[in-house]
Amino acid sequence: MALRLHTFSVGPIQLPAAAAGGSPSHIAFRLTSVGGPFCIVGFYVNSVPEPGGSPGGQVRIALGRINGEGVIHPQIQIAEGAGVRPQDLVVSYGSVLSSSSSLSFHVSQSPAPAGPGAAYRLEGTVTFFADEGVTLTVTSEPP
Repeated sequence: MALRLHTFSVGPIQLPAAAAGGSPSHIAFRLTSVGGPFCIVGFYVNSVPEPGGSPGGQVRIALGRINGEGVIHPQIQIAEGAGVRPQDLVVSYGSVLSSSSSLSFHVSQSPAPAGPGAAYRLEGTVTFFADEGVTLTVTSEPP
């Protein structure tokens, strides 16, 4: 089989608001391959604040597991207050992200500076190399 360049849309994944004085909010999601290993060469992720919310806390994303095994990677800021910072995670991490079966990401939001905070909708596009016929699925996971 020959490697082929694929694209896959991620989202929307909902990150709940984190009210001032409360606990941080959290969501995890997993990208799982169906049919073989894959190598992500681009992963653009954007956080979109839900309309009508107050400014949110700092939103960060991090790679947490490869093939179910825990890993440590730096957290990358993708939003704070009313501002968003779309990121290409491959560029941010400085290398491709490869897996024989799955990659899991954790997204957290610190409490808002005041008020009820803001919920965010995460959206993204994954560009990956894999054999023809390999597909990706995305599932949300409990924290």
